[in-house]
Amino acid sequence: MNLFVSGGAVGIGRGVVVAALKQGWNVGFSYHTHRQAALELLDAVAAGFPGRSCHAYSLDVGDADDVESVGERVMADFSRIDALVCNAGIDLPGNLVSTSDEDWAQVLRTNLTGTFYLIRYFLPSFIANKYGRIVTLSSLAKDGSSGQAAYAASKAGLVGLTRTAAKEYGRFGVTANVLVPGLIDTEIIGDDAKGVKPFFSRYTPAGRLGSTDEAADAALFLIGKENSYVNGAVLHVTGGLDWVY
Repeated sequence: MNLFVSGGAVGIGRGVVVAALKQGWNVGFSYHTHRQAALELLDAVAAGFPGRSCHAYSLDVGDADDVESVGERVMADFSRIDALVCNAGIDLPGNLVSTSDEDWAQVLRTNLTGTFYLIRYFLPSFIANKYGRIVTLSSLAKDGSSGQAAYAASKAGLVGLTRTAAKEYGRFGVTANVLVPGLIDTEIIGDDAKGVKPFFSRYTPAGRLGSTDEAADAALFLIGKENSYVNGAVLHVTGGLDWVY
């Protein structure tokens, strides 16, 4: 089975790549700004998963031509893709009134339009094969998040986009589901100068942040061949946290 993960060099995307390899998948993943991390992941894969096929692709998901070009390379390398995890995304925080046209457009272009391009590219092959799994990465911000107007709008849009795919193509053996992670402990948090970790550890009912392994395991569940009746679902992996910073 072959999987493609966008934004797979770091964070949750990297976790999905590694978890899939452990389960016997061959994996292609994209990166945009994290080239060095992508190369390091390929080295780790070569050492830890000999015999597994894993390729990295530089990709701007918000560029339709780039998605088409890279998609053709992916299909040439793997012949067939069985599952797609759309993880690539950015956040440019700012109160709504101070969000520039450029920031708004860039976030929507990457998070929502880029996901649309990826799904649109791989859907024809899924339909032809009468099999496919699609997972998109949303956020608790989908219900609104102070200081994140563009991000919240993009993540809410992903729910509508994904559930539309589920309704249109379920009859062709294609499932489309949304994964909603809570605050996951990744390198994106950095040095945590704002005290995010202790704050959310205190107020999340689970009493801690989530791990990339937990988010990745949920994604692997949704792309599992045996889970063909899970379609149009919005799966929260949040430790019980249902409100947003």
